[in-house]
Amino acid sequence: MLRLSVFAVCSLSLALTSLSIASAENWPRFRGSNGQGISQETGFPVTWTENDYAWVIDLPGLSHSSPVVWEDSLYVTTGVNDGSVRRLLCLDAVTGKEKWQRDLTLNDVHLHNKNSFASGSPATNGSHVVAAFADEGQFIVACWTKDGQELWRNDLGEFLSEHGPSCSPIIHKNLVIVPKDMKGPSNVTAYDLTTGKQVWQTEREFNRTSYATPIVRTRKDGVDEVICVSGMMGISAMNVNTGELLWRTERFPERTVGSPFLTDNLVISVSGGGGKGKNLYAVELDQTGQVTPKFTLTRTIPYVPTPVYKDGLIFMILDVGVASCLDAATGEEIWTERIGGNFSGSPIWLENKLYVIDEAGTVVVLAAGREFQELGRVPLNDLSYATPVVANGRMYLKTATKLYCLPKN
Repeated sequence: MLRLSVFAVCSLSLALTSLSIASAENWPRFRGSNGQGISQETGFPVTWTENDYAWVIDLPGLSHSSPVVWEDSLYVTTGVNDGSVRRLLCLDAVTGKEKWQRDLTLNDVHLHNKNSFASGSPATNGSHVVAAFADEGQFIVACWTKDGQELWRNDLGEFLSEHGPSCSPIIHKNLVIVPKDMKGPSNVTAYDLTTGKQVWQTEREFNRTSYATPIVRTRKDGVDEVICVSGMMGISAMNVNTGELLWRTERFPERTVGSPFLTDNLVISVSGGGGKGKNLYAVELDQTGQVTPKFTLTRTIPYVPTPVYKDGLIFMILDVGVASCLDAATGEEIWTERIGGNFSGSPIWLENKLYVIDEAGTVVVLAAGREFQELGRVPLNDLSYATPVVANGRMYLKTATKLYCLPKN
């Protein structure tokens, strides 16, 4: 019988642990790595029962935000005391137990019936976590260490919107980037991550509030650009280190809620209103100045849910319960099918499958390919506007009041 020495057993354990850490995948911001809604993890089911969850917890208050995860820490925002308190929660990502909570006191504000006092996601790089909350008189961005020590807090001033706030900041290297496209004087601001000192602020043309979360990419010329979306600015990009405007499209005719996403050679975003998407712009990358979209679409597109791109295909879940697949190079429709329900959360791509939660709290799983196929439906039985999260062998499914942890098989 083979017997391993204590040293060999410990060495094997350390090797397996190192392999696990090396293959682990964090989910640091809204829609994961650079906001693309893609996970490379495998082994998750397409249907499951309540007995398959590692844990289910009740969240305080009510929120429509999506969590972020780094290793064994999960961060999520919520509003309590009828919105007078906005809270950042840090949970143990493995057990669901609370590690710490931090509260900010703000004022009540009018909300759209699909908004909440905590609809924006936090962002983390593992050592820091940042969140933003707003009412009509103040727009607070704050940064904590992973252990909950507040490092800084800045106020960007009033936030004017008929539908209420819903901002998700992002972290890029040593910068915190915060979009403030509202119904009034607007800007995008970058702060130093560790000190909170303003690095740059770029003024923006304004009209309607935008709820889109920026993405960052490196251009062929080596410059990092942050890509933002708003009705008045269309799709635009700024030098991430200086805030200098590099390029922009014409404006969108309507409000922007869904976030921009990348294909191999395009950046795409949508606008809409009245619960429907109305305009899609697809713009070639690495341009300068005023640019014209490569193609535009005006039908069968989402308004709130952000599409996802993988392997030459764009997958879209429309607010009104329709799923579609497009050829990314041309915008040509490959298939469109009605799946029922209403959607505000965005789909994610995982092992050639799409996972998305409808507003009634049903997780819908579809095949992510050139032929439509529904693979499963699992009810959570609670209102949901959140996007699924996958990190380190676990899927997190959030409703307005609950958080579910589903381990892979």
